[in-house]
This record gives sequence, C-alpha cells and structure tokens, in this order.
Amino acid sequence: MLSRTFLLAVLGAALACDNSTPQPPPKSVRDMVVERSRASTRLDSFSLAADRGRVLGDSAAPVWVVVVSDYQCAQCKRWNDDVLPILKSDYVTTGRIRLAVLNMPQAAHLNAVPTALAATCASAQGKFWETSAKIFETQSNWKDLPDARPYLDSLAIAAGADAPTLRACTENARGLKLINSDVERNKAAGVDSVPTFFIGARKVVGAQSVAAFRAAIESAVAEKK
Repeated sequence: MLSRTFLLAVLGAALACDNSTPQPPPKSVRDMVVERSRASTRLDSFSLAADRGRVLGDSAAPVWVVVVSDYQCAQCKRWNDDVLPILKSDYVTTGRIRLAVLNMPQAAHLNAVPTALAATCASAQGKFWETSAKIFETQSNWKDLPDARPYLDSLAIAAGADAPTLRACTENARGLKLINSDVERNKAAGVDSVPTFFIGARKVVGAQSVAAFRAAIESAVAEKK
C-alpha cells in the first residue's frame, strides 16, 4: 500500500513547463523517493492532515498521478479546466489512478503563495478539491489583487471550510511549512517550473492534451498488470 509519506516523496519529484513527450524520471528522483519518505514523517499534524486532503482516489488504485502546479499559472488553469475533469471521471472514479497535487508557487506570480496557503488550509479541513476548483475558476479575479487573502478566504469558506478556522490558518500562514516542503523536494529533484506531472514512472511536461494523458496513464496501468 502506498502511504502518505510515499506521496510526499513522490510529489517532490516534479516540475517543468515546456512541450515534450512523456519520459522516465531521472535516476536521482527514484533515490529521492526513499530519502524524502523518511523526512516527511517530521511534518506536524496540521501538515499531515493537509497532505492527506490533497489526495483523490482509491488507496488501492495501481497508479499515482502527481500534479505539480501553481494557481496563477495559465497552463495549470488550462489543464485543470480541460483535462482534470476527464481524468476524474474516467480514471479516478473507476479506481485506476490516485491523484495528488504538489505546490510550486512561482516567484513571478504575485498571488501564487496566498492561493497555495488558502488551498492548504482548506485541505486540512477536507475541502482541498472544492477550494482548488474555485481558485482556478476565479483566477482572473484575484491574480492582480494587492491583498488577495480576504477574497481567497471567501472562496474556501464558500467551498465548505469553517470560516474562523480558515481565516486563522491563512492569517498565520500555517500552511507554509508544507508548501516549503513541497518546494524543497522539487528543487532537490532538479525541476523548477509548472505544470509537470508524474504518471507512475513517467514524467509529462506541460499542459498537454487529454490524449497524451490517456496514453501515459494506460501505459502505466498496463505495466502494473
């Protein structure tokens, strides 16, 4: 069974953002899975709850799909809008893949960290996916706000998060430890742009077509048989 510590390790192996075909990850990524799975046990209880909240799918699913993303990234939004719903309906709900998200806020994006914090705080309450959807949906509304936190808080609350708990969490940047842990793993793996996806042992770079993701997933599932 794949544990959440394995998830944290695998999640940290991602990130890239140009057009290329699926490819195996470098050997160093495989080594890091073992190393980082030990380190992840040092996360606090909040971070572990937030980590669990960003996993979607049956624990018995044979293949992990790890999404490395930034909420202010245009390609990330396009993938979220066009590809994610199809993967959910065709592969997550059918028990063929388990989906998870890793943060990689880009320095050039004004509200990359605030959005990651809002999603992380919501995740600790079991409202990650609902909040994530609302954040991407409203990207044009918050991306240039000088202080986006109140707006982002309202999105998480509308998604079902408890208002006082959510506001206290984002105000104190409580999710920063998990976000920084994600970034550390990404940099250690030598990847530094978004979006990137790991589908089993394959690395898929950029917001590619549904067909490209289907091909990579089908291949990864077949390898598990």
